[in-house]
Amino acid sequence: MGLSLGYEIRATVSTEQARQWVQQMHAAAVDLPFDEVGAIQEWRTDDEVLEEDRPAVHLLKMLGSQYGQKRMADGEDRWIDIPPKHVMAFSITPAEGSETAVFGLAAHASVVEFSHREETHFIETGLAGIYSWTQACKTQYAGLQQYGGVDNFLKAHLSLVTLLDHIAKLPVSLQVSDDSGYWEHRDESQLRKQLASWNGLVAALAGQLKDKLGTDENTGIQSPILTAPDFEHLEAKGLAEWSEPTPDEN
Repeated sequence: MGLSLGYEIRATVSTEQARQWVQQMHAAAVDLPFDEVGAIQEWRTDDEVLEEDRPAVHLLKMLGSQYGQKRMADGEDRWIDIPPKHVMAFSITPAEGSETAVFGLAAHASVVEFSHREETHFIETGLAGIYSWTQACKTQYAGLQQYGGVDNFLKAHLSLVTLLDHIAKLPVSLQVSDDSGYWEHRDESQLRKQLASWNGLVAALAGQLKDKLGTDENTGIQSPILTAPDFEHLEAKGLAEWSEPTPDEN
């Protein structure tokens, strides 16, 4: 849970066009004030993979996967993993405290096979001839006091939005989901207010769960918000904003 920026990119293009667009995304990212932009990584299903490269390839395959839903004859809805057959992607560290953002494009099979109740089934993916990418990046915790506060969050979030603006100029279909609403309104003052509100909400929730579950690494709650030097202040603000009023307060 936390304020995140999600994005879905789709395009009906050749492999070479897709590669060029990933290169353009990467060039745009390098020109922005991110902490780090990794090199473009590429993998195909028929590539030979060295043992030392297997973890990186596994991550690429996981990040390049899409998911489809199918209702079975017994009425159960199944989410089906649609692994990529070709991935081109690069990672970004937007700012300290932020999640890693990954951008790229991946191709998938037109039909995938899966097992349900010991029977083999097939699902049309709807992705034939399409390169696509679906990811999200939680930027909220870049705004924690120990990482630089609001200015650090703004660096992360606004830079990602600027990169998405560059991608929107490509001949692709781009859908963005911004928990702060900034993608739509472009009002920095509202973005700051949303960060404060989200910090309060997550701190209040984390505080209540901590009281019930503790913070043991195996059985308790773990959250970056708990490490904030001003956690109690954030928690108090969150409880004040998000708690239901008592009958006497109505």
